[in-house]
Amino acid sequence: MTTAGRLLRLLRPEVGLVVVSAACRIVNQGLGVAIPGVAVALLLSDMSLAGIVFILFGLALVKGVFRYLEQLTGHAVAFRLLDQLRVAAFGWLERVDPRHLDDQRSGDLVARISGDIERVEPFYAHTIAPLAAAVAVPTVTLVWLSAVFGPIPVLTLGPVVLVSLLVVPWFGWHRVVSLGEQSRTQTGEITAAVAETVQGAAEIAVLGAATPVVHSIDDAGRADSANRRRLASFSAGRALVGGVMFGVAVVAAVMVFASAFERGDLDLTGLLVSLVVSWTILTPVRALEQIVPDTEQALAAARRLFEIEDLPAQIFGEAETGRVGKVTFEGVSVLRGDAQLLQSIDLVIEPGSFVGVVGSSGSGKSTLVSTLLRQPDVSTGAVLLDDVPIASLGRAGLSDAVAIVPQRPDIFPGTITANLLIAAPDAADGQLRRALERAQLFDWVDSLDHGIDTELGERGVGMSGGQRQRLAIARAFLRDPSVLILDEATSEIDASTEATVLEEVYAERGDRTLIVVAHRMETLVDADRIVVLDSGRIVEEGAHEELVGANGTYSVLWERHLDQLVIGS
Repeated sequence: MTTAGRLLRLLRPEVGLVVVSAACRIVNQGLGVAIPGVAVALLLSDMSLAGIVFILFGLALVKGVFRYLEQLTGHAVAFRLLDQLRVAAFGWLERVDPRHLDDQRSGDLVARISGDIERVEPFYAHTIAPLAAAVAVPTVTLVWLSAVFGPIPVLTLGPVVLVSLLVVPWFGWHRVVSLGEQSRTQTGEITAAVAETVQGAAEIAVLGAATPVVHSIDDAGRADSANRRRLASFSAGRALVGGVMFGVAVVAAVMVFASAFERGDLDLTGLLVSLVVSWTILTPVRALEQIVPDTEQALAAARRLFEIEDLPAQIFGEAETGRVGKVTFEGVSVLRGDAQLLQSIDLVIEPGSFVGVVGSSGSGKSTLVSTLLRQPDVSTGAVLLDDVPIASLGRAGLSDAVAIVPQRPDIFPGTITANLLIAAPDAADGQLRRALERAQLFDWVDSLDHGIDTELGERGVGMSGGQRQRLAIARAFLRDPSVLILDEATSEIDASTEATVLEEVYAERGDRTLIVVAHRMETLVDADRIVVLDSGRIVEEGAHEELVGANGTYSVLWERHLDQLVIGS
């Protein structure tokens, strides 16, 4: 389906308002053609001047009312559909297979969901009704002229209307569409670059790299400006062609109508009305010259937006988990490009057990635990939850059963309450308080002027790294999953607070399965089992004392960790 077709498909629920908007535009533009002709006819009649003024004023008032109604209904449709597009776009992102988002820049995705959606607005608010009027008003006018004054006005103005409608507005269409797509892509790249620069502003300043970064963005801006100038030149050329043709058409019409008047084929009223109409009949058609550039840009923006919808979706099933908490990895391997992140992982984690995962940086720890949430999906093998392949589970069922607290959790703009309710929308105030207490965060929240209703900045600005991690742990407590994963989730919390928080976590041992990727290895010494990864493979597994005595990879990691503790003290 074409981009325009996909946009029109979204119009189905609003078709009634669209028809009203188009009808109002037709009446408004039709009166724009009719009023001058009516004025001429009335002036040539015996009607008093007061009567003429009254009628023309009434028609002008009616024209204004229909103009208002057209704008009101057209924008009402547009804004409703843009809102639906925003919601739909987030749904598209949610269902996309994560592997296909790896190559997408987050800033460009933001530009598509915000800027590109806004650029779609002219298609709904300023395209459909004007296009309907551009066809209907000249057609009705020509039929009326033919019925009243004979074929001469129609034969004269008809070809001009057809050329103005079918040729001029679409001059250079394909070239302009191409330039429009380039412009939207460049805008997205600039937005992405600016977003990344703002996020890394502190590091850029420390490195003294502001000049090359600014120059890079400036170069992209210059390229976009050059592209926009080309777009403007096409629009200007189109307007020039339309203006010249309009002038030539009026001159030709005057000559034809004057000749017909001299021959007696037109009376004075017919001559004057035809002359006036020849000047006004192209007004609805020439409006297309103004809306077509915006429509082209809207289609280019929509095309970029629909590229998100067309990304392959991550397929979920309808199976349900028994919420027991048994986790099984069967021959799991994960590839990302040419990199082998996990290789032939076989592991069974019993319900209610406490399992630690350790390994050097890049060994595959985070990848292993993330496969439980299909972030990413495995390349070969299978991950099972309660003996059910997670690929067969429903999205909601999987997210209810498994919760992960990452090292750098996402904190969203809004209140502390809103950030907690993301995990459990129906949680009562007492449950929120208890979750904060268990995460050792309640005292800090209670000390704030607005308490739990305190607004948090973007990405938790104003919070320490440890406070962000504890807020994420509180969310996990509220989630109440059968499998809880802590992926270095306490790395920025001081040792004493970490011990208290983990005591709350480990108190649920036996009631839920705990998988902990630990920053401080001493927090895993009481684990039922510790899994040791190296280069994406399991190289050892067992209890702490057993692994230390084996003098293998774990023993080396443990000794290195003890040395760091001594140096740190």
